[in-house]
Amino acid sequence: MSTMPEVVHRPGQRVMGFEVKAVFPLPELQSVAYELEHVRSGARLLHVHTDDAENLFSITFRTPPPDDTGVPHILEHAVLAVSKKFPVREPFSEMVKMSMATFINAMTGPDLTYYPVASNNHRDLFNLAEVYFDAVFHPLLTEQTFQREAHHLAPANPQEPSGELTVSGIVYSEMKGAYSDPETALYRHSIQLLLPDTIYGRDSGGDPKHIPDLTYERLKRFHRTLYHPSNAFFFLYGDIPTREYLAFLKDKLDAFERSDVPAGFDRQPRWSNPRRRQECFPVGPDEPTEARTYITLNWLVGDGTDPEDVVALDVLDRILLGHEGAPLKKAIIDSRLGEDLILSGFRHLALDTSFHAGLKGTEPDRVDAFEQLVLTTLEKLSAEQFSPEQVEAAFQQAAYAHLEIGSYYPLRVMQKVLCSWPYGAGAEAFLRMGEHLERCRERYRQEPRLFNRLIRERLLENPHRLTLVLAPDPQEQARQEEAFRRKMQAIRDRLGPEQLREIAATAEALERTAAEPNPPEAVATLPQLKVADLPEKPRDIPTRLEQLDGVTVLRNDVFANGFSYLVLDFDLTGLPEELHAYLPRYCDAVRKLGAAGMNYEQIARRVAAHTGGINCLVSFQTHAQDPARSLRRLSIAMKALDRQIDPALRVLEDLLFGLDPRDADRLRDVVVQARAFYRTALVQNGLDTAMNHAARGLSLENHLSEIVNGLPQLSMTKQLAEEFQARGDELMGRIEAVRDFLLNRNRLTVSFTGSSASYETLCKTLSRWVGQMRDEPVRDAPIGFAAFDAPPREGLAAPLQVAFCAAAMPAPHFSDPLEPLMSVGTRMVSLGHLLPEIRFRGNAYGAGCNYDGLTGTFTLHSYRDPQIVPTLEIFSGVADYVRQVKWTQEDVDRAIIGKAKDDEWPIRPEQATRMALVRHVTGQSPELRRRRYAKILSATPGSVKEALLRLLEPNLERAAVCVVSSREKLQEANQRMPEKPLAIEDVIT
Repeated sequence: MSTMPEVVHRPGQRVMGFEVKAVFPLPELQSVAYELEHVRSGARLLHVHTDDAENLFSITFRTPPPDDTGVPHILEHAVLAVSKKFPVREPFSEMVKMSMATFINAMTGPDLTYYPVASNNHRDLFNLAEVYFDAVFHPLLTEQTFQREAHHLAPANPQEPSGELTVSGIVYSEMKGAYSDPETALYRHSIQLLLPDTIYGRDSGGDPKHIPDLTYERLKRFHRTLYHPSNAFFFLYGDIPTREYLAFLKDKLDAFERSDVPAGFDRQPRWSNPRRRQECFPVGPDEPTEARTYITLNWLVGDGTDPEDVVALDVLDRILLGHEGAPLKKAIIDSRLGEDLILSGFRHLALDTSFHAGLKGTEPDRVDAFEQLVLTTLEKLSAEQFSPEQVEAAFQQAAYAHLEIGSYYPLRVMQKVLCSWPYGAGAEAFLRMGEHLERCRERYRQEPRLFNRLIRERLLENPHRLTLVLAPDPQEQARQEEAFRRKMQAIRDRLGPEQLREIAATAEALERTAAEPNPPEAVATLPQLKVADLPEKPRDIPTRLEQLDGVTVLRNDVFANGFSYLVLDFDLTGLPEELHAYLPRYCDAVRKLGAAGMNYEQIARRVAAHTGGINCLVSFQTHAQDPARSLRRLSIAMKALDRQIDPALRVLEDLLFGLDPRDADRLRDVVVQARAFYRTALVQNGLDTAMNHAARGLSLENHLSEIVNGLPQLSMTKQLAEEFQARGDELMGRIEAVRDFLLNRNRLTVSFTGSSASYETLCKTLSRWVGQMRDEPVRDAPIGFAAFDAPPREGLAAPLQVAFCAAAMPAPHFSDPLEPLMSVGTRMVSLGHLLPEIRFRGNAYGAGCNYDGLTGTFTLHSYRDPQIVPTLEIFSGVADYVRQVKWTQEDVDRAIIGKAKDDEWPIRPEQATRMALVRHVTGQSPELRRRRYAKILSATPGSVKEALLRLLEPNLERAAVCVVSSREKLQEANQRMPEKPLAIEDVIT
């Protein structure tokens, strides 16, 4: 994406029934935008035309929620279930199987619903757009779809059709999972209580308590009212010419006549006095509640459709909270009133904007002290002019956020457009962020106290402030479950035996039909690619390998738009066994501690002033061609503007060579923050926790991954925080030991993307760094690893309303000749069996399987799952499914197409820098990738089935099972499977 296309349309021009309303060049995006309106239907269209090969097509509707039943969210699911032109159940899921889409999804926001798809393949994009258009404008919206996606009554135990009742539904399960997360609840309460008199005071996703109140008729009425072209905003992006899109849409939109659709957006009346509210969230009955409370101060601060106001408040956020040494962030951490910040900074809500200061890991009785701390700190900051260096660093960080070409770039451009366009403001307003940043800079030059004034006007003197306390309650989950039980009992008491049998029959029919495959003749109606449409070989990242003083440097030739991206990759082979558990604390130290004689504030200010961030990542794999060659790596990544590359490298040098963990007070704060992170993340990211824990005994790489990323980190940081006075020196020594271990030139590999001038600066710097490193051979050291004697079946108990299930087993290595076919088959099992059985039939939010040849692991999983026993039974029957299923070549071809997109992702500079390095280190050469790709293209039903059975038959009985859910759900599951119970252990957070 480096050249700007010619302007081919003019304002006032009529093209195929569309009137060109505006044309505006966008130099900073290297694009030209055309805003058009379809005269007959009233549909609005914006095309950002650029030479980027990744094209995006999206339809957005204004969908203000009328209540908390989640009707916009449920409708988002329901329209993608079956449509008039494509009588295929779940065409969305069918298209996922056979598309090269780089993005395919739908999302419900607080007031908008989005249907975006993106692809590098033009034909594929129009296929996807064809299905999406028919889905949103011509869905069948059957009652069965409503029952499956929204809610229906079902027997709590299918074996007892006249017994207790429950509520089931895919969105219902999704939102029960979301409502189990206290940090999601914190954000939801903060926003809804801050804007209580508007649609933003309602839950567009759906409150599980109210989802069952939604009726089928109300869902259909919501669609008839709002899903009309007059309420539609078509956003298009990429190198497909505008006329091709207009030709595609013309006849479809001509079928509609313009309609007057109400917008339904009201602004929140401003308060005359601040408010305070306390809410609770559930924790386990035996869990401690100390240091588990959240407190936030929340302000309504500005106009969300005014880009200049948004930019100014965004920069203010970065001044106050943008790095570890930022003054408001530092004051909150130094106060020791809690463990870490949460929900802090500027938020772009929709029509309005908000600002937040939040604390996690605190106590309810500290609310006055926290409120006073924040207000006193802001009062002090409003009186003291910020230094030019502080302000310039904030502007630079804003530039990274707004101007960088990152992953899912077309989607990010779409989101900028939708910040203003549906609300009646200019469609291009937020596409000119570089201009708005420069205007804000000029305002600051003219008014050096600009940001001090904003603190006073928007925060200190702003009475529209909410103080929220969210406290843990060990009885809350029991109250919720008892209230639900009573509600179900009341419903059951009103029903007779015949009605109960009818409910059971309806639920059984829903499950049965949801898992049935679509008839081949129905699937054939979908527009689809052919294997012949695929590229002949996988896309490569253009990379040159160079040697610099014995260090391999990868130079990636990818357009980076004035940014530089650097990854330093260190081989951890030989790291003493006891240091592996401390790798995350070393990574924390790089991001949060001082170095080279400077404290953490000074280093943080330099990082903010000269870089776009410095991050650490630890990974464990094997070599692609040698399963015995373990690859344990730690990488440090940095990005910077080309003009800042020299000072950025100097900061990185100080962190590499002079990292200093000896500031005990600061290190204690960092450990406490880590504990607060693990307390929440390991439960709410329950799927990752279950998968890591289940796989830990399958290989050395999985064992180390669990130590570094899994439950051991929770217990270790808990101990370190509680015993810091006794163990602080030990921790400092371990961090220093990791630092010193890495500084060996023979451990280092480098990947770089950026300009030639920046590369020259990097080479000079690297040469100096290498001269300061040891020159020692890399030798391995033994690491104790005990493989599972027998595959465990474990349940991790936590305060959750749903389950995350995982079954992990050993699998053939990447070097196995059948690995490409196993990868194709994994996709077929995931989308063709597990998703229908567990999501569509079992009403889980997600399900699938993963095959990772570089760790030799195959994992089955479910996400936000209302069931445990049926899901585990489906897992154990996967091999039987593969033996019995009768795949056709068309089935396999669709999987080939879907799998081939793994090699066709857009080459964005930051991702290319890391991916080129991973491919080099793991031995995935262009030649190997081409051979593997050719093997994928040659897959047949017989060869895929043979490969999958080679994977499953010797290993499925060796699968280790882990389920993360509530103790009650785990105990109930054990009652239903006494022959294979789960060993239940509490996750004490």
